Amino acid sequence: MGELSGARVPIAAPAREERLQLTTGSSPLTGAERPSGKRVWAELLGRLAALAILAIAYSIAGKLGLRLAFVHASATAVWPPTGIALAAFLVRGYRVWPSILLGAFLVNVTTAGSVGTSIGIAMGNTLEAILGAYLVKRFANGLRTLDRPQDIFKFALLAGVVSTTVSATLGVTSLALAGFASWNNYASIWLTWWLGDAAGALIVAPLLLLWSANRRVQWPRGQALEALFFVLCLVGVGQAVFGGWLPTDVHNYPLEFLCIPPLVWAAFRFGQREAATASVALSALALWGTLRGSGPFVRDAQNESLLLLQAFMATVAVMTMAICAVVAERHRAETQRETLIGELKDAVDNIKTLRGLLRICSCCNKICNEADAWVRLETYIEQHSEAAFTHGLCPECVKQHYANLHAGLAARRPEPLG
Repeated sequence: MGELSGARVPIAAPAREERLQLTTGSSPLTGAERPSGKRVWAELLGRLAALAILAIAYSIAGKLGLRLAFVHASATAVWPPTGIALAAFLVRGYRVWPSILLGAFLVNVTTAGSVGTSIGIAMGNTLEAILGAYLVKRFANGLRTLDRPQDIFKFALLAGVVSTTVSATLGVTSLALAGFASWNNYASIWLTWWLGDAAGALIVAPLLLLWSANRRVQWPRGQALEALFFVLCLVGVGQAVFGGWLPTDVHNYPLEFLCIPPLVWAAFRFGQREAATASVALSALALWGTLRGSGPFVRDAQNESLLLLQAFMATVAVMTMAICAVVAERHRAETQRETLIGELKDAVDNIKTLRGLLRICSCCNKICNEADAWVRLETYIEQHSEAAFTHGLCPECVKQHYANLHAGLAARRPEPLG
């Protein structure tokens, strides 16, 4: 007892380690399992590089969009960065907000206004995309918003109509308060700003979402040839409607509706990703032709021409995505039907095996199943039919094995009346 009381038993650290394991449900990391400093720095640099690339892409797209600003230097009817920011928040989460904020600030501070107005516009662009992503995740099925027609229309309403009012309101108000825009032109600038953001969300965001979900292109040879023919037809239609290939005396006809059949073709034959790509490509052809003064949307004011064009292309893009969703739902329903038919056939085949030649043991009455395993007869029948079993004793077994009980039951029976 003296030796035990005088010795120090080191039990505190192991007990603490054991409690930690029980609490966390995992074993402590060894030296080989702990991430090294180089690995941590590599992951950090990779994330910073991704954020920098996103900010640069946003800035480049913004500068290209502002080259088409006619009503005001900071308001354009073509604003692809909205789609880029919305897709980034949906795919990568809200942690990418510094990239969007920095990219929007760089675009505006190098264009017009002041540092204060650039900060206000950048905040509006960032909050717009955050709100759009939140509403889509909350009410329109999140990343799977393009899977069903009802979710696509919710996406168009929430991300294309509602959330884009934030950027337009904050941006135009910042410019007007700072004296860089006239309050008399507030409505026209706001409308241009809002429609440009809405078109960017409805045309660009679906393209980025679909390509981020599946980047591999695997077509059979026949479909690849069809895709090549489709591209030629799409370019031909774009040039015919917006490129001035047709005679001038037919320009008064509604040629813009010729853009719809190729997009429907893409929706039925290729899928959502290819249809979204075709929609963006056709929008680029239409924009190029309209700026050159050709096409059904040309007006005296270029900004009005772009507004009409963007409204039309955004509407067509939404309808194309809805058609794609209907086609995808039909394919999923057909796949589920084939699966159910296969399961039903397997069940019928299993039931039919009861009609074949079955091996039953003469001693224990077990039966040999399809896997050559001997199981109880009741188990086999329950697995191959909807029958269920309950156990009892027949009169012969009662008489044979329980003679006394049988005699007592017979003595209790009333004699028949003569």
